[in-house]
Amino acid sequence: KQWYQRRVAITAGNPEYSTDRQECPKYYWSGLLAAGIIAASTDIEEPTPEPLPIDPPPPDNVLKYLDELYDKQEYLELIHSMERYQDLNNAEVLWRRARAEWERLNMKGLKGTADLQEAVDLIDQALAVDETNSSAHRWKAIISNAYSGSKGMKHQIKNLETMKYHLQRAIELNPSDATVLTLMGTWHVELLELSYWERKFASTFLGELPECSYEEALGFFLKAEEIAPKAWTRNIFLIGKTYFQLGDKRKAKHYMELTLDQEAVTDDDKAVLEVAETFYRNNFILSL
Repeated sequence: KQWYQRRVAITAGNPEYSTDRQECPKYYWSGLLAAGIIAASTDIEEPTPEPLPIDPPPPDNVLKYLDELYDKQEYLELIHSMERYQDLNNAEVLWRRARAEWERLNMKGLKGTADLQEAVDLIDQALAVDETNSSAHRWKAIISNAYSGSKGMKHQIKNLETMKYHLQRAIELNPSDATVLTLMGTWHVELLELSYWERKFASTFLGELPECSYEEALGFFLKAEEIAPKAWTRNIFLIGKTYFQLGDKRKAKHYMELTLDQEAVTDDDKAVLEVAETFYRNNFILSL
C-alpha cells in the first residue's frame, strides 16, 4: 500500500490542507506487570523520574520556514535546518523532526524496522510532551503504520485499531485537517479491499476486522474536498473510486475526469494519474 508512504505538497491557495502526509502509545503490559511484582516482593520503591522540562517552541516564523521547506520538498535543507533544534523538548519541534526523519528514510529507500526506530521514538516523545497536538497524532498514525508493516502483516493488522485511534484523535483536535480526513477515509478503503485470504489471516489475530464502510469513507473524502478543493489529486480520485464501489457510476465518472484534469505536481500525483487513466479506460471506455 502506497498511500501512507509519501506526503503530498500543498496546493497554493489551500492553507487548510495539512502541510504533510501522511498507533496508540506503546503499552508494555508484561514489562509493567513484571516491574510491579518485583517492587512488591522486595518492598523497594523505585523513585519516579522527573519529567523533562518542556521547552518553548521556536518563533512562528521559524516553524513557518520549516513547513515551507517541506512543502517545496527541499528535504535535505529541512533536515539540515532541524539539526539546530534537536535538543528542544517541544511537541512542535519533535513531530517536525519525526517528519524530517521520515523523508530522509524515504529518500534513501530505507523501510526496515531499525531504520524507522528514530522516527518512532521522536513521534512518541512529541505525544508524551503534548497529547493534544493534532499533527503529532497524524504522524503517529503514519509512522506506526509503516513501522508495524516493516515487522510483517501480523503486526500491521494488530496496528489497525491504534492507527484508527490516532487518526480519529487528530480529527477531534483539528476537524479542518483535510489530510487526516483523507487518511481516515483511506483506512476504510484499504480494509474493504483486503482479499478473502487476507481477511482470513487477519481474523486469526483480531477475531473480527474493525468496522468499515464505503459510505463512511466517502464522507471523509467529501469533507476533505470541501475544506481544501482540488488540493490533493489522490483525494479526488478516491471520491470517484468510492462512488464507483457504491454503484453511482455517473458521479464516479465525473470525479475520474476531474482527477485526470489535474496537473501532476508531485510523484504521488503522477502515480495517481496513471492509476486513474487505467481505471477510467477499463470502466468508462472499454465497458461501453
